[in-house]
Amino acid sequence: MKQLIELHQLEFDDQPLVVVNVPGIYTLLGEFSDYCKGYALCGASPSSLEVAVSLRNDQSARLFTVLGNDRKRFNLQNLKYRREDRWGNYIKGVVSGMVGRGGSVSGFNLTISGSLLKNEGPTVSAAICLASALALRSLFSLPLSTEEVANICYTALSGFCSEPCRYVGLLAMLYAKEGNLLLFDIQHLDFEYIPFPGPDSPVVSLIVESKVSPHALREELALKRKESKAAFEKLRPVFPNGLLRDIQDQDLKDSVGPLSEDDKRICLYVLLESRLTREGARLLAQNDMVLYGKILNKVQAGLRDSFEVTCPEIDWLSKRATETAGNLGATMINTGSSGTIMVLIARDSIASYTSRMEEYEHIFGFRPRWFPYQPQGPARVISIE
Repeated sequence: MKQLIELHQLEFDDQPLVVVNVPGIYTLLGEFSDYCKGYALCGASPSSLEVAVSLRNDQSARLFTVLGNDRKRFNLQNLKYRREDRWGNYIKGVVSGMVGRGGSVSGFNLTISGSLLKNEGPTVSAAICLASALALRSLFSLPLSTEEVANICYTALSGFCSEPCRYVGLLAMLYAKEGNLLLFDIQHLDFEYIPFPGPDSPVVSLIVESKVSPHALREELALKRKESKAAFEKLRPVFPNGLLRDIQDQDLKDSVGPLSEDDKRICLYVLLESRLTREGARLLAQNDMVLYGKILNKVQAGLRDSFEVTCPEIDWLSKRATETAGNLGATMINTGSSGTIMVLIARDSIASYTSRMEEYEHIFGFRPRWFPYQPQGPARVISIE
């Protein structure tokens, strides 16, 4: 926080009045469950994004991010999306949402920093929106509830900027709890906390970043999300009653109508992923790490064979994990950084697994990064006197 304050003072010659810290979010299970309104298991990451804000005496917003030493500005009387404003549109969309709800917003300076900026994709844009919204709510004493802030951010991204946004990701940033995951019921937009094994547990959840190119999986995943959305839009009229996530596999296989065999294969995997997410959370809550590890393996097999969204690097890292004594399971997860897996492994077996990384580097040309995972806490707002 000290560095952020200094950066803000250096850029704007002014002391920030509010600083906000927002964590990144890992989706450990249920990455595609939105399409059947199923279940997702999320936790806050050790990476975070920070925002500092101060007041101006005019009706303009001046924005600065340490990533690329980039600057944007806009007038509060002209809150229109402009492609050339790029990331500045996220803050513009937030302000537009606040004004649309009757909020009074005047000129401000805003600085963005934090380790989360090294990532890419929807996690970072969601964090920028949420950190900015929380900072501006505090700066201007706006009477907005936490849920209203989440709605403003969701609309800023999905509506104002026409970018993908996962609503449960915003909720996870707001309600994260140290040492716990959040099991989201996407249909009802509620959640429960799932205790996570502590740092002294004999079994470790190891995050392994493959270091593949950020573009290596992005297009494939984006295409699969588009296909999944289209497949479930076709599925709904076939089963007009009940919850999509409760459709039985055999009923789906036997169905006739608009769904192609590829559509059915996609739907079957998404429905399976949702069920496995709920079951995995139950096993984790019971501290049954052996069966929880088997859930991870089933998800990974589905991502590889049914969804076909893995890559050689991910497959190699996962396979080496299964070959390691003391390994309980491994699957690709969404951390906001392409090509990341979680390996559930006995603490005393970590060295045996990571010793294979020199072989990985020799084959693929880059060295992965790994570290034990522990869920972090929620977004924090700090008022500076």
